[in-house]
Amino acid sequence: PLAELTAELTAAAQGQIKADTVIKGGKVVNVFTAEIMAADVAIRAGRVVLIGNAEHTIGPETKVIDASGYYLTPGLLDGHIHVESSMVSVTEFARAVLPSGTTTVFMDPHEIANVLGMKGIELMMAEGRNLPLKVYTTMPSCVPAAPGFEDAGAVIGPEEVREAMTWDGIIGLGEMMNFPGVLNGDPGVHGELKATLEAGKVITGHYSIPETAVGLQAYAAAGCASCHEGTRKEDALARLRLGMYAKLREGSAWHDIKATIKSVTEENIDTRRVGLVTDDNHPATLLELGHLNHVVRRAIEEGLNPIRAIQMATINTAECFGVSRDLGSIAPGRCADILFVTDLAEFK
Repeated sequence: PLAELTAELTAAAQGQIKADTVIKGGKVVNVFTAEIMAADVAIRAGRVVLIGNAEHTIGPETKVIDASGYYLTPGLLDGHIHVESSMVSVTEFARAVLPSGTTTVFMDPHEIANVLGMKGIELMMAEGRNLPLKVYTTMPSCVPAAPGFEDAGAVIGPEEVREAMTWDGIIGLGEMMNFPGVLNGDPGVHGELKATLEAGKVITGHYSIPETAVGLQAYAAAGCASCHEGTRKEDALARLRLGMYAKLREGSAWHDIKATIKSVTEENIDTRRVGLVTDDNHPATLLELGHLNHVVRRAIEEGLNPIRAIQMATINTAECFGVSRDLGSIAPGRCADILFVTDLAEFK
């Protein structure tokens, strides 16, 4: 935790103690200013301490990495993913996506929750704790997914959500698919929203109809902060104009980028609340196309500026979940999750 490292990191930035690692000769993609900077990156205790001339931070034990010819970008953050859809465990999922540049995921394990309930969620979270992939969990909100139509093995309601909000690793509420329940004032649904908001955590959304004039606004008014279900340019724009995060999706089942990215490429809008997500990725997709790096490439192929695409898969997602003090950028104090990229447009 940063709280335990403040003195060490400040001393390392000044060269009073030496960096563990210095990356030299690379071009840093600054996601705060949307610029490319020729700069060294000094790292201590797994966190960045300095961007710029890092000669004074190098000691006899410092590992120096030559990044000549590479762009340095933050690791990619997937803001909405169901690991179970990949048909593998969290460990095997990490093995598949880390080489593609995904360093953090915000998973919604509602598929295992449908079968094993709270125990299934705990098992997924426990497996994610000791991996090189950073795994955050959103508490499944709709178990069963279709109340009254299915009996899959578990039921989760406001009390379970309230309990889960105290667990280490729960970052917010998983996609609230029951948007009719939100709009119609269902007490169980609103009890889950209340428990999440009282815990100071984010509610992730799922509003899957094209009506945006009234219903979407009512949904946003209940605290639903994001939505990945838009499939048109108009859907993304509507969410952004309401202060929601529009998560543009490209996975195995849904291929929305071609349409939704036009909300940015055809309009002169601020992109800081646009995210890129995969939602569901089957094994063949991970092996043949990659993971979030494929979504970044697809956005660029449709005409998006590469730096904007990188922002959407890094700092924007970190800000959505309130973890930008640790993740989503290459900057002092942040975790040194850094990709070496040979070509920004092709995102290799």
